[in-house]
Amino acid sequence: MLRIFSHSALWLEASQDLILIPEMSFYPKRILHCLIIGLSCAFSASLYGIRDENNQGRWNKPCEVGPDAVVPGFLVNMGPTGARGTLKESAYVVKYIFEDSPAHGVLELDDEVYGANGKTFGKHRFGRKVNGIEGPMQDLGLAIEDSEGSDGVLSLMVRRGNESQVVDVQLEKLGRFADTFPRDCEKSKILLSRAYKYLIEHPGGLDSQGRAVKALALLSSDDPEVFEAGKQMALAWNKPYDEDTWSWHMSFQSMALAEYYLRTGDDQVLATLDDSLKLLRRAQWKAPIYHWKSKQIKNIDQAIIDKHQALYEGGLGHAPHPFIVARGGGGYGPMQLTTQLAMLSWQLGKMCGLEAQEEGLDAGFQFLENGTTVSGWVAYGGEFTLNNGPVDTKAWQQQTRHGFTQKSGLSHLIYQLSPERPNAKEMMGRHVGNIMAAYRDMSDGHACAMMGLAWGLFGVAASDNETMQREVLDYYKAWINMARCHGSDSYVILPARDYADSSYYRKNIRNHTTASVALLYSFLSPNLRLQGASPVAATPVTAAK
Repeated sequence: MLRIFSHSALWLEASQDLILIPEMSFYPKRILHCLIIGLSCAFSASLYGIRDENNQGRWNKPCEVGPDAVVPGFLVNMGPTGARGTLKESAYVVKYIFEDSPAHGVLELDDEVYGANGKTFGKHRFGRKVNGIEGPMQDLGLAIEDSEGSDGVLSLMVRRGNESQVVDVQLEKLGRFADTFPRDCEKSKILLSRAYKYLIEHPGGLDSQGRAVKALALLSSDDPEVFEAGKQMALAWNKPYDEDTWSWHMSFQSMALAEYYLRTGDDQVLATLDDSLKLLRRAQWKAPIYHWKSKQIKNIDQAIIDKHQALYEGGLGHAPHPFIVARGGGGYGPMQLTTQLAMLSWQLGKMCGLEAQEEGLDAGFQFLENGTTVSGWVAYGGEFTLNNGPVDTKAWQQQTRHGFTQKSGLSHLIYQLSPERPNAKEMMGRHVGNIMAAYRDMSDGHACAMMGLAWGLFGVAASDNETMQREVLDYYKAWINMARCHGSDSYVILPARDYADSSYYRKNIRNHTTASVALLYSFLSPNLRLQGASPVAATPVTAAK
C-alpha cells in the first residue's frame, strides 16, 4: 500500500474532502479511510485523467444533502437565473430550473443557451492541463454583471428545438462590482448582508473546514447580530481535541478561536486554543521519520533515504506524526497545505499572547521552502524529495513552471504575517509571480476546489500587492456571479477541472460556498488579524494551565 499512497504528486490531494468530513478519533476508521483513499488515487487517475464534456459522469450524479439535492446532478449554476445546465464547448444545455427563480417560465429544459446580451459565447477548452473559466462560464458571468449594472434584463440566445430565439430573464438591478472589489463596493455590501442572513438561517451541516470559514466570516462582521452568531460558533468549538485528532481539525479550530479572542479579549477560549496549538506541534513530523525503508526500494542505500526523508521534517500530514509512527511508518506523509494552516494557527496564537511555537513555526517554514520552486510553485507534499524514491531536490526547486496558486495565496499571507524573516520579501515575490502567471487555476483545486479557492482568494485579498489583487479578484468576479444562486443570498460551487474534485458532494456545499464568498466580501470592513486588522486585547495573556 505504501507505493499506492506515495504514487505521485497526487498522493494526498484526492483525499481532502473525505478526510475533512468526519471528525473521528479512532484508529481503525482512519486506517479504513486511508485504504479507500489510496485505492481511489491509484485507480481514478486513469478513469478521470482529463476533464470532458461528460463532467466525469457527474452531470447525472446528484448530491444528497442541502438545497441542491433536488438538482439531478452536478450541473453548472447559471448564476441568479435559477437555471442549471451541462456545459458544452460554446453553450449550456438547460437541465434544471428552480420553480421560484427568474428563469422559471422563460427557459425550458433542453434549451441550448449559446449567448447573452447579443454576444455568442466563446469556447471552453476541456482538458486537465488547461485552466480558467474562459468560454461560456466567464461570458455568462460577465453578461450577468452587465445586466445587473443596468436594467437587470439578461437577454439569452437560445436554440429551442429547430428554432433560435432570444428570451429575457429579469434579474435584480444590483449594480456592478466596484473597481476596488471587494472593498468600497456597494454591490458586495448588499450581497454580504444577504449571505450573512443565509448563513445564520442555515446553521450546521459543515465539516471543520466549512465550520472555520463560516465562523471567520461571521466574526469579521460589525453587525451585532451577525457577530453574535460567529461568537456562538466559536464558543461551541471551545472544546479540546485529543492526541490523535487529525491536524486539519485542530488548525481550523485554532484559527476560529484565535480570531474570536483577538476581536473580543474573551479569555475563556485560551486554554483550548493553547492546547490545540501544542497538539499541532506534537503532530508535526520530526526526524527520524522512517517513512521509507530500503527494503521497499531496491538498490537504494538506507543512508540516502535517511537524508531525503529528513526533508519531511516540519511538515504536517492528515494524521499526527506519532499516529503514523504507531502504524509502523508508511502511509500518507506531510503536505504543504496542512502545514500552512498549522503555521497560520501558530502565528495567530502568538498574537494572542500564548506560548509561541517558534521551533514548530521555523520547521514549518523550512518544510514549505523545501517544497517551493524559484518560480513560486508550491509542492503538494514530498515530491521535492521522496515521493517516488529520492530526487535531486535542488534541481526540483529550480523548476520554472507555474501553478498551485491556491497555496501561493496562502504562502504570501504567511510571509506577510512574519515580515521579520530574512527571506520574507523574496518569498512573497516568488508567490506573487506564481499567482500572476497562473491564477486561472485557482478554481481548479484538487479534492475540494472550494477549499483551495477560498484560501487562495483570501490570501490575495489580504495581500499588500494591489496589482495582484486587481488582476485576480477582477477575474473571479465572473465566477462569483455564476456561483450565486437565485435570490442572491447563497452560492454553490461550479464544476472544476481536476479529476478528484468532490467539493459538490461534501456535507452541505451551499453553506460552505456561501461562507467562503462571504469571507471574501468581508474585506469590506476587515476586522480579522488574517485580514490585517489589529487585536483589541491590550496585553498578552497566558492561557490557564
